[in-house]
Amino acid sequence: MKKRIPFLLLGMVSSSALLHAAQNPPWRMIYDNDTTNILNCVSPFNEGRSQSKKDNQLTDEKIRASVREAVVPGMDAQLIQPCTSWVPWWPSKIVPLAEHEQWFRERYGTEPDLAEHRYLLAGGDIVGVFIDECHKNNVAALVSFRCNDGHHQERSWDEKVPGGVAHCINRFYVEHPQYRIAPLPSRAIKDRVHNWLVPEARAHKERLLAEVIEVYPTLDGIELDFLRHPYYFPDDTPMAARVEVMCDFIRKARARLDEVAAKTSGKHRYLGVRVPVNEAEWRDVGLEPSAWRKAGVDYFNISPSYNMTQQTGVAALRKDAPDAKIYLELTHTTQTWKFGASGYDGHCWRRSTREMFINTARQAYARGADGVSFFNFVYYRNHGAPPKERGPFDEPPFDYLPALTDKDKISRADGYFYLKAEHELFPKPGYKREYKMNIVPAAGNGAATLRIQMLTDRESRSSELDKPDTPDRGAWAVTLNGKPLAAAKSLATAYPFPTPFKAGFGHPQQYLSFAIPAGLLKDGDNIITIDSEKAPPLRLRWIEILQPATPGAR
Repeated sequence: MKKRIPFLLLGMVSSSALLHAAQNPPWRMIYDNDTTNILNCVSPFNEGRSQSKKDNQLTDEKIRASVREAVVPGMDAQLIQPCTSWVPWWPSKIVPLAEHEQWFRERYGTEPDLAEHRYLLAGGDIVGVFIDECHKNNVAALVSFRCNDGHHQERSWDEKVPGGVAHCINRFYVEHPQYRIAPLPSRAIKDRVHNWLVPEARAHKERLLAEVIEVYPTLDGIELDFLRHPYYFPDDTPMAARVEVMCDFIRKARARLDEVAAKTSGKHRYLGVRVPVNEAEWRDVGLEPSAWRKAGVDYFNISPSYNMTQQTGVAALRKDAPDAKIYLELTHTTQTWKFGASGYDGHCWRRSTREMFINTARQAYARGADGVSFFNFVYYRNHGAPPKERGPFDEPPFDYLPALTDKDKISRADGYFYLKAEHELFPKPGYKREYKMNIVPAAGNGAATLRIQMLTDRESRSSELDKPDTPDRGAWAVTLNGKPLAAAKSLATAYPFPTPFKAGFGHPQQYLSFAIPAGLLKDGDNIITIDSEKAPPLRLRWIEILQPATPGAR
């Protein structure tokens, strides 16, 4: 067990005590390790993927290997997620793991079945090993603390639950249903998570967070994950009340980090926050960037939650927190869709490619971001079920990442701009929809090509192993910023660039191409109108724009 540094009781410490001024971290990129990927994914250091297999055990070496594989030039910090922050994956006196598992057995009549728990109960230390390996590789080590995670909590009042959810369902949550945002029997995630207007609900998380900081005094910082899950208040809660609650929590976290700094090396411990990428969702988490900055936030990690996007609130965040460090989160996928398979992972996804990473980072830097972070990056690998219909799988492209720190070079890269649609139906000829894409044109703003992926209803719900339908996709009219675009010759491939990834892009015949004249793209919002002029009913999945950079242009 790690040496603990005694802390004053939360109720005895002013939330402003020892409050350090916010300091920007020096990191160029941040890598997030969700821990569960270590056993859930097939990898060079793990040939199994099922938590319940007794022969697929968590080991110190697997944890260390998961750190080392992400040690690439520019990746200056790594995060570890010790589960959902309900059932501690650290040595806890607040919720001892053995006591939690006994409660779980007695309540549900089910044996907990998690390899991570077996490792911890045998004396293992996930966070401690992670910190040690990060520091051996000269990488900052942080904990990502999920503030209101709702995974599997809809099962909390079921008579029987599987042993594999014993890391999420917990006694405090079950014994305090009155702390939920909405009462039982609702199982909706927005209803089942805790209402942070309830002081007792917040205080439980404050105690757990303080314990993590106490147990690991060599930690370089904490990231408060407000996206797992981004619901904290009843809908009618005024924004001012939301901001004050969140700032109070942040000030207390800042004070805990300052205490450990004062009692050890004196080195500043960083406090980050993971927040929604869309400004429209900031109200849900009570985000007022300038107020959060004053409360002690060192950096903002602005996140799409799962699907990577170029449509972000980076510019708005930069405007309200002009001196803060801002990172845009990049992920392994830009789009997912269901195809009829059951289960948590029963979906297909469009893999993130080199061009997607480069241009998403390029646009983020142009809008005011300082760096990028990575979430779920390893999930290019085989994981979940059914694997066949969701593959083929690949090793994550760690070799792509160092280039993303070269802001000057990527500012001159060829442009690739994308927007995921939601399979919107164009039900009849002459049906119009409008889309907005915020774009930073490629250097020179030359001619470009716009492509749309149009699917039949069956294709929109199919695995890519299924053959595409062969209808005439019809005649479509597309305008960009009010200017009609001429139809262009279709490409021979679904994805327009060479890539090792062979799934997620559909089939070439599903795409329609249109020519964009030089100079038509704007630096800012671009309006695209799509009209099913003479076309059968089809669904829009994807919009992309390809724009070669002009050599020598800036």
